[in-house]
Amino acid sequence: MASSTEPMHPAEAVLPTLRKLGISEASKGSLNSLNPIAIAERWVADFAKATAKSTLDIASLVTDILLPSTLQSTFLCPDSELDKQTGLPPAPKTGDKEAGVYWRDALALTWDFRTFEGTQKIQKFLEDKLAQANIRNIKVDLSPGSQPKIQQVFDDLIWLQILFTFDTDVGGCTGVARLVPISVVDQDSLESVKWKTHTVFTRLESLHGVPELLGPLREQEPYRGPWNEKRAEEKGFKDRNPTVLIVGAGQSGLGVSANLKVLGIDSLMIERAERVGDNWRKRYEALCLHDPVWYDHMPFIPFPKTWPVYTPARKLGNWLESYVDSLDLNVWTSSTVTKVEPTGEGSWSVTVVSRGNEGKEDTRIFRVKHVVFASGWRGNPRDLPDIPGRDKFKGRLLHSSQHSKAGDHQGKKVVVVGACTSAFDISVDLVDHGVDTTMFQRSSSYIISSKGVQTLLAGLYSEETPYPTDVADRLNLSLPNQVSAGAGFRARKLVGDMDKETIRGLEAQGFHCNKGYRETGLMFLVWVYGGGYYMDAGGSQYIIDGRLKVKGDCGSIKEYTEHGLKFEDGSELPADVVIFCTGYSEAKEALGSVLDQEVLDKCSPLWGLNDEGELLGVHREIGPRGLWSMMGNLALCRMHSKHVALQIAAIQKGIFGERYSA
Repeated sequence: MASSTEPMHPAEAVLPTLRKLGISEASKGSLNSLNPIAIAERWVADFAKATAKSTLDIASLVTDILLPSTLQSTFLCPDSELDKQTGLPPAPKTGDKEAGVYWRDALALTWDFRTFEGTQKIQKFLEDKLAQANIRNIKVDLSPGSQPKIQQVFDDLIWLQILFTFDTDVGGCTGVARLVPISVVDQDSLESVKWKTHTVFTRLESLHGVPELLGPLREQEPYRGPWNEKRAEEKGFKDRNPTVLIVGAGQSGLGVSANLKVLGIDSLMIERAERVGDNWRKRYEALCLHDPVWYDHMPFIPFPKTWPVYTPARKLGNWLESYVDSLDLNVWTSSTVTKVEPTGEGSWSVTVVSRGNEGKEDTRIFRVKHVVFASGWRGNPRDLPDIPGRDKFKGRLLHSSQHSKAGDHQGKKVVVVGACTSAFDISVDLVDHGVDTTMFQRSSSYIISSKGVQTLLAGLYSEETPYPTDVADRLNLSLPNQVSAGAGFRARKLVGDMDKETIRGLEAQGFHCNKGYRETGLMFLVWVYGGGYYMDAGGSQYIIDGRLKVKGDCGSIKEYTEHGLKFEDGSELPADVVIFCTGYSEAKEALGSVLDQEVLDKCSPLWGLNDEGELLGVHREIGPRGLWSMMGNLALCRMHSKHVALQIAAIQKGIFGERYSA
């Protein structure tokens, strides 16, 4: 938390601190004694009246119910606007005088993922969309884990969290509002507290007339025929086309397929590996998830309570394979999509080549309404850097995707290029197997301990969380990224204090650490770059103890020598094997192998943040109608696979509106 003597960080400017709201220490002390349900019921009544089509009052909504604000966050400004000395964004024009106000929407009102900041933009959005949506049946959500509650987020930040449900003409929706206390002084100079809305989140959850085939709507009649033959016919698609073809059967594809099945939409996944789960099973032997189990559940089937906190990759691969069988999802393995092209008739022609047991190839051309690209977190492995002298180097050069196990390099000197997750995982495994290993750090890394990660997630995803996973996801999605940045800056400082001895030990060994994206820690490195960090599973101690050597402060690799590497400062490092943990190409680049350039040019970038703080391209159509992208870790795939399925179902039913672009 910024103190009175500490300058405000630009990311913090949006936070509704008690000082900005005029709340005194005396008023602060009385807030926790208030009845949150009573306040929530009054807020919902006012909100319902202002948003109802028959009594629509947008002026009252934006001035009386929402927190008036002219603040515009600078946190996501272009790099060209960063301060040249600090590397940070400029302070907002309003400085530290007022808090931000936000309305974030996930498909409910905009058929898109949008965040509107400031009274003016919110008012324009509501004037354009609110009457058309026909919001009604707004109710406070009092289900387990959803009850209204007053939360002290930081010493100087308190809000009332309200979860609510409502309907539109399209479907059933949920919402989350965060109200903050405002000091009001009457004509007699008596102070009282009024609650105004800092953030609103609205999310489409279901479609009218498209029931989810769950619980009482599951198959009720016994099936006494040959089950295996029935399943073989279903997934064979001998005389029919699926409505949706999904490229990839990792967690992204499985999540979309499962949600489509629940909505009654036929889909087929095409997986190039021999078995579902090989995308995890056949990666380097030491790979283990760094996210805890409570964060990683998949749709409809959570991990059992006996599951380890951190999942080994091979165990996850087996789980994905069992998931397909449990939910009767359709997948062709040992198959590759070689071409996706428009038919000119509102559908897509997809060429699939399947490899048989004896190496025979069969080709099938499908005509489908939708193609979902779900083939990985990023694109293809990057080519090895073009470094002079490669022809004279007598050792082996590998990308991390080509590395299998430490035992392959016994008795060798190995240099691992990179200093983030894959580099640490591989290096630690090599050291554990007695391999002489040096990590070459090209630029600083953000390091956060496993305990630190669990601390960040504990409020929503932990053994003790009061929230069911679906409620935790709703709360997770509800916070605009501009607000998350401010909270992230403060949380990074908290976690940094927890990890300070580790950071000090790393830097003493010449390993350079940073404070994350624009000093806000972990999450924006994920959103912006998809990398640049290490969630410490023990690797830092290897460096601190001197078991894993570090090379840095030497410039780039200048050239290969016969038996190693030479750097720009003239120093050399012997190596029999060099493993490049240098990441993957942009996801859009990988689409070029199946899409013609004309179609590819119409596709948006995939990953990164736009100026509203929303992810680019993913979890929605990527440009042309019927082409979709689904990617992310297990948690993101759980949250957003439903969004993709709902959009496809709405299009198929003919109720999908226009994406709001103003």
